[in-house]
Amino acid sequence: MTTIFLQEQPPGRSHSWSSFLVLLIYIQLYNVVVISTGTMADSHNEEIVAVVFSSDDAARKTLCDRLGPAIETGLSSTVRSLKNELLAIDPQSVFRMTFSTPQNTVTMEKCTQIARSQAISDLEQELNVQITLLPGKMMRLHEQPGLAVFDMDSTLIQQEVIDELARAVGKYDQVSAITEAAMRGEAPYTDFEASLRARVALLNGVPTSIWDQLKAGTITFTPGGAELVRVLNASGWKTAVLSGGFMPLATWVKSTLGLDYAFANQLVSDDASNTLTGELVPGAPIVHAERKRELLKQLAADNNISLEHTIAVGDGSNDLLMMHTAGLGIAFNAKPKVQAAAPARLNTASLLSVAFMLGCTVEQIAGVLRSDA
Repeated sequence: MTTIFLQEQPPGRSHSWSSFLVLLIYIQLYNVVVISTGTMADSHNEEIVAVVFSSDDAARKTLCDRLGPAIETGLSSTVRSLKNELLAIDPQSVFRMTFSTPQNTVTMEKCTQIARSQAISDLEQELNVQITLLPGKMMRLHEQPGLAVFDMDSTLIQQEVIDELARAVGKYDQVSAITEAAMRGEAPYTDFEASLRARVALLNGVPTSIWDQLKAGTITFTPGGAELVRVLNASGWKTAVLSGGFMPLATWVKSTLGLDYAFANQLVSDDASNTLTGELVPGAPIVHAERKRELLKQLAADNNISLEHTIAVGDGSNDLLMMHTAGLGIAFNAKPKVQAAAPARLNTASLLSVAFMLGCTVEQIAGVLRSDA
């Protein structure tokens, strides 16, 4: 490993966008390279961190010149570049930029507002990148135990379970029609519970062996999910899957990934025929948007974790309530409307990218994964 230190500018000399203390660190580990540049932070200022996923060197150079002024436009205050980090992980590159501002309070809401400003949107479109802005305090979330809750379908796993159930028994078109009607807000499927019950009714007579069939040859885990859980566990975090899907798969996901909790909907099965009845267990709570938010609060309280130290990751509209309740809510590869409504968004192939939004370094992540190997 080679480390090069260059002297900071003498006291009293003004700092421009191009004048930094430069620190170059090259680490050859798991195809990882880290390049970091920055100045000393001012303890009296707040920090804003930009997380950008881009493999384009030219785009990153342009961001170094123009992202600060774009943030100033939305913040109505000056900002100063503190540190730039290129966390290059094959095949996804993560560029993390830290800015200092004299603003007294930098909140998640303020960062979301700035990220949606015209100046930032113009940069994103011009450079074909996604820019996520976070309060600097988010970069310290990994330093103490917290709580991470995840949606299951299209988040921890790459499929929508009820669609795969229907496909396996030849009822995909019928289930899909209900799903699409619900998304359009058409009666009688104007809420999650109504559409869920209608789709579950179509599963009457499906053999309970379907769960093993899905586990064996259909369900695939989202890349980086297992590694993210290992990194969180190493920092003492509690983890949970909160799913609008079904318990037989949610408990399997919990066990496979090493999560602490699993909550999902419960289906009635007939023991005599070993088939599903097409009904939900009477009295069992429906895991809809409100229930997910309640569970987030409950699990945080049960583990003496403040909501500021929680994250919620999902892809659907029924995840938005828990996203806005958590200290950091992330829309992961979500539909455009969900991304637009979420506090933060992440469009990458790997869930491990979430760790960089919590301030984890490449060395920390690699150390955990190496020790677990």
